[in-house]
Amino acid sequence: MAGKAFDVDPDVLRRQGDAFVHIGSDFSKASKKLQDDLEGLGSPWENCDFGDIFETIYTPLRDGMFESMDSLGERLENIGDKLQNMAGSYTASDEQGIHTISTVGRPAI
Repeated sequence: MAGKAFDVDPDVLRRQGDAFVHIGSDFSKASKKLQDDLEGLGSPWENCDFGDIFETIYTPLRDGMFESMDSLGERLENIGDKLQNMAGSYTASDEQGIHTISTVGRPAI
């Protein structure tokens, strides 16, 4: 596997994890605002000839979209948390490796 190594920078993982947490949070806030705005509009089509048909199609799609959007916001935040945990694991592993190597006896020369 010569030449197949990769480097991991825990600080980058930590920063990107923080970014994902913020993206997820911002997305969730935007989703909530959209939901509130649409609820505030009510059902302006209810007095139209096609109102019942539109409601039958629109409502399940809208509700499914809201559920998906809420889930996406949470999942983005989870990705961020996991990246931050991964950064901690890499840092701890590196520190343990350094400690292990430093305890190895050195031959007398």
